[in-house]
Amino acid sequence: MKALPTTLLATVAFASLATLAGCPADAPAPAAPKPGRFESVAPAPVKKDAVDAFCDTHDESDTAPTFNWPKLDGAEPANTGWTWVNAWATWCGPCVGEMPMLVRWQERLAKEGVELAVAFLSLDAKAADVQKYAAAHPTIPVGPRIADFALVGPWLASNNLPTSASIPLQFFVDGNHRVRCTRMGAISETDFDAVKQIVSR
Repeated sequence: MKALPTTLLATVAFASLATLAGCPADAPAPAAPKPGRFESVAPAPVKKDAVDAFCDTHDESDTAPTFNWPKLDGAEPANTGWTWVNAWATWCGPCVGEMPMLVRWQERLAKEGVELAVAFLSLDAKAADVQKYAAAHPTIPVGPRIADFALVGPWLASNNLPTSASIPLQFFVDGNHRVRCTRMGAISETDFDAVKQIVSR
């Protein structure tokens, strides 16, 4: 059997990357995220309150899992209080569409007396792509980038998520580094109250 050409292998790898993300790699980034979740994420059943309905996992116990950062191309963000870790990529339209909203919500919560740090974690394979995005969007603190895309699957598993999870991914981590809520997929303007409830508990 002939070995596959290098260019074909690269194409297959990139297609697999797009499947993992749930974001078409060749689609232009929309100005804003579409309402709702990705189709690749199964709809959650109706739950008892807004937080449980928003989160794919929700744990307020003393044994809640500890959040694990992947190996980063850069410094690990400090975690001294509530941190909203948002995993994104420049080629994911819903990701870049919701980032300004997260920044606005952080500012809104601060005015309401709720301290919350937002840490954007890029899953881009190339630092140059993140640098280009940052230059075009100076008001968005793009945050660190995963050191190697091959680490994405193991990192997801270390945080108790399926390796096929779609991005953006949302992690709400308290000051003790415990993951109180995870959400797979995009958020919308209607989710603000749920987010406030999570980080106010």
